[in-house]
Amino acid sequence: MLYEPKKDIVYVAGAFDLIHYGHVRFLEKAKKLGDILYVGLVTDDAVKKQKGNSRPILTYKERKQWLYEMGYSNVVKQETFNPSENLIKFRPDGFIKGEDQTHISEKTADDLGIEIIYLKRTKGISTSDIIKRIK
Repeated sequence: MLYEPKKDIVYVAGAFDLIHYGHVRFLEKAKKLGDILYVGLVTDDAVKKQKGNSRPILTYKERKQWLYEMGYSNVVKQETFNPSENLIKFRPDGFIKGEDQTHISEKTADDLGIEIIYLKRTKGISTSDIIKRIK
């Protein structure tokens, strides 16, 4: 019988509404923190509810395709901005969040013994900022 070492599974979630270099940098950092990265992609309805009727800019299908093209093959649907349901389902070793997302799913992660890892966000870039510049 072959021995297969345990792989560290990490989970990150977001809308990735209009993919920009801040997202790319965040995902690349997240990918380095484990052997397997699950990307919880927030649905169109949840983005619209959270950010307004003009969002998302790209549809769920388009955003998912972008992520696949970037090499992220473990993209999973996330019905809300709160990833608790997927944390329970996938039981990752680490849950990666932006440093400003301290309120989201911490209790669920703590209850499941999932390590919470905060990453710094790229300053000066956001989907909202890009939309403002376009207008």
